[in-house]
Amino acid sequence: MAEDRKQRRDAVANRERILAAAEEAFRERGMAVDMRAVAAAAGVGIGTLYRHFPTREHLVHAVTGTDLAGLAGAALPERASAAAGLREFFTATMSQLIGNKAMVDLLSAGSPSDADLQRCLSHLTAIGQEAVDRSRTDHTLAADVTARDIAYQLLGLVRIAQLIPDSEPDTIRHHVELALRALSAK
Repeated sequence: MAEDRKQRRDAVANRERILAAAEEAFRERGMAVDMRAVAAAAGVGIGTLYRHFPTREHLVHAVTGTDLAGLAGAALPERASAAAGLREFFTATMSQLIGNKAMVDLLSAGSPSDADLQRCLSHLTAIGQEAVDRSRTDHTLAADVTARDIAYQLLGLVRIAQLIPDSEPDTIRHHVELALRALSAK
């Protein structure tokens, strides 16, 4: 009986080490990380990794699920104009994402049928709708901008972040401003 408890404690410890190693590897190198490298960094064999996470997708979801939930909880700042609120939201979101290459890879390459990506897009569209509604009063967005346009602009910024070496903050801010110019009333 004590042997079973020890194995379970070992299994829990192995899982935690795998998650810690995968989180660091995915954040630094994105989705292209070799699973053998994750196992080695965790100090376990590849078989142990696959017993806990049968596929790369299982491991990616375990590592990025919290980040996706955080993104899904983000909101447009209150008491700001539509354009100023989007500037703050886009900048905060991109600042959160640029330190996590796996999230950038996931959001820019995710399948539209992926449930997490669908929830994320729905949430971004809801934020876009809030901005469009505010703009009816403050007129800071172009009249033809839709909620989905706003969601897609942010996803476009995510794709840009994937292409920028080391995702320099000044370059990200520059692209946020370019996206906002495209959405703003002239």
